[in-house]
Amino acid sequence: MSALRSAFFDWNLNRVVRVAVSVTAVFLATRLTDGLLVGLGVVVALAIVLDVPWWLYDRYAQSDK
Repeated sequence: MSALRSAFFDWNLNRVVRVAVSVTAVFLATRLTDGLLVGLGVVVALAIVLDVPWWLYDRYAQSDK
């Protein structure tokens, strides 16, 4: 149980952004689509589109170090 507890409490900014992007993508997909397979496709596409700016920022921030 300690490994699970440490996974819950060891949240960094990268994990928070990924969870926020995932939740936003699922929410938008459920509002925009009515089918399961189409919704899954929209979730994946939105997750990629919403995650690219964070990935670019993180990559740029790591290159400065």
